[in-house]
Amino acid sequence: MSTLTELLRQATAHEVRAATSTPFAWRLARGELERTHYVRLLANLQALYAELEWALMWNRQHPAVGPLCLPELWRNELLQDDLRALLGQGWYSSVPRQDAVTHVERLGMLCDEAPGLLAAHAWVLYATDLPGGSQGGARIARALGLRGKEGTSFLRHATHLDGESYRAHLLDTLDQLRLDERSREALVEEARLAVRTVRSLFEALGRNLPVVREQRERVRAGGWWLRPLALARENS
Repeated sequence: MSTLTELLRQATAHEVRAATSTPFAWRLARGELERTHYVRLLANLQALYAELEWALMWNRQHPAVGPLCLPELWRNELLQDDLRALLGQGWYSSVPRQDAVTHVERLGMLCDEAPGLLAAHAWVLYATDLPGGSQGGARIARALGLRGKEGTSFLRHATHLDGESYRAHLLDTLDQLRLDERSREALVEEARLAVRTVRSLFEALGRNLPVVREQRERVRAGGWWLRPLALARENS
C-alpha cells in the first residue's frame, strides 16, 4: 500500500500542475510582480496561514493534529514581518485579503467540526511545491528594490532553523498516522480541495495578468510546472 504522502502527491498532481500554470504563479516564480500584486499575495497568504496555525494549536490535543503542530514550519509571523516591512506598522488595515476568504472559512469550519482533515491543509501549505514558498525571493527583491531579505522572508523561508528537516519530519509524521481507508480517502479529497482553493487564489490575484508567450509554450509542452522551484534555488 502507498504511504499517505505518496497517495496525496499522486491524487493532487493534476491540481498542483493547474495551480502552478497560472499567469500569477509564473510571474511570482520569475520575480516579475509589481509591488501592489506582491503585497496582495502576502496579505492573503497571511490570513490563510494565521487561520491554519491557530486551528492546529487549538486542536493540539487531537491525536491526528497534535503531531503536526510544528511551529518551526509556521509562516504567519514571517508574512507579518514582510507586510510590516513593506507597509509599516499599520499593515493589517492597509491591504485587502478577501481573495483567501473561502479557504479561511473552510479552515475555520474544520477547526470546529473535523479537525482531523487539517492534516491535508498542513501537507499542502507546508510540504508541497505550490507557488508562494521558497520561490523567487531574490528576484522579487531586485524587481522591487528591496534591501537584503526585507519584505521577502516568507519567499526565502528565512528562519534560523533547518526548514527542510522539519518538512521531512512532517511528511514522516503524516505517514505514521494510523488511519483507516475511509479516513485516508477523506484526507485525499480534502487535499484536492485545498489545492483547488490555492489555485483559485492565484487565479484571482492574476485576473488581469496576460499569459506570456514563454509560459504558454512550456505549459503546452507539459514541461514547466516544476520549473519555479528550480528558478528559486538558482536565485535564492
